[in-house]
Amino acid sequence: MTQQTQSSNLLKRVGLTLLILIIYMLGCTIPVPLTRISSIYREVLANSSVGIMSFMSGSNLQRLSLFMVGLNPLMIAMMIVQLLMMLRLFYFDTLSTNQVMRFQQWLTLILAVIQSLAVTLGLHITKTLLDSLAVTLMLTAGSLFVVWLGNINMKFGIGGTITIILFNIISGSFPSLIRSVKLLSQQRYGIIMVVLAGIVGCIILVFWIAFNRAYYPIKMVDTMMSSHDKPIILPLGLNMGAMMTYMVGMSLLMVPTLLINVLGPRSIWANPYFNMAVSGGLAFILFYFFTFVQFDPKEQAKTMLHNNNYIIGIRPGEPTKKYLQQVVLHVSFIGALLNAIQLSFGLLGSQILGKFAGLAIIPMNMIMIVMFMQGIKDQLLMLLFPLRYVHLMKDE
Repeated sequence: MTQQTQSSNLLKRVGLTLLILIIYMLGCTIPVPLTRISSIYREVLANSSVGIMSFMSGSNLQRLSLFMVGLNPLMIAMMIVQLLMMLRLFYFDTLSTNQVMRFQQWLTLILAVIQSLAVTLGLHITKTLLDSLAVTLMLTAGSLFVVWLGNINMKFGIGGTITIILFNIISGSFPSLIRSVKLLSQQRYGIIMVVLAGIVGCIILVFWIAFNRAYYPIKMVDTMMSSHDKPIILPLGLNMGAMMTYMVGMSLLMVPTLLINVLGPRSIWANPYFNMAVSGGLAFILFYFFTFVQFDPKEQAKTMLHNNNYIIGIRPGEPTKKYLQQVVLHVSFIGALLNAIQLSFGLLGSQILGKFAGLAIIPMNMIMIVMFMQGIKDQLLMLLFPLRYVHLMKDE
């Protein structure tokens, strides 16, 4: 009876997630009333990477739909909340979980209004001021509805907002990838180049799967255990800050590209190599930021002190915190560098590769799919654990 209930619960979660994805897919096809595809809108999508960046950050600016703003306001709100908690500004770290979530919800609403207004006015998709206000309200409502879908999926489905973003990435990048592969196959020795691109893609996929699981072992000693016992391993992931850098930081990485439309084609921001360097630098900093958010040396040192644990050769308390800070800075360097290169090339490679732009986003898509699928897999394993436990009990 218990096994049947658990299986039914899993099927309900999977069914709800599929229903949410269907609703999201339908919402992305519903055009926004009172809008038009302006010349500026076409130019931005054709000559910049805003479209690519948008569907990777939870929105979908490639279509004039009700869900075009999507989860992007939530992603930025999450980053601001984490920054406030990390820096302990305005005593933010003293707030309860409910107060933090309420603040994040209001911040998401404000950002949804701002982004909807910016999209409406910045891309000139309306004709009159009244139409702009109406479209802003519709886009805000659509964004909040997508956020609500993500929250429902987090509580009763599988993967939360990650599932929606992953669906967005696959559905948004595949058409461009297929076009690029067809163009490449039509070139001289095109079939050979397509095969080589596939091999390189598989190598990159295997590397990122392995790198995403790699960690630096910090050896700790528990004073409550026997001196003959082996040290406890505290794993420090080499690619710990990548997921949040791709999910949340993508909104900030859109800034250099958007500056081109504001400052004009003659500005230094229009230079793709300069733009790539700035985006890479931002991604490098964001990787370290989110690594420290997930692995706070001060909190780790405090926890170790309370649990009577210490690192071999390092005194507890402040020395442990400083040691962990140095370890994080050194261990995370390769991950920050690799992710910065992948992100900057994936976002701005379209300006360099031209009609083969779809090939530039292959490595970045692979990284995001690997990380997001791992998060979904972890949740599925947690849901399947009771079923496996029942089977083990029966075998005994």
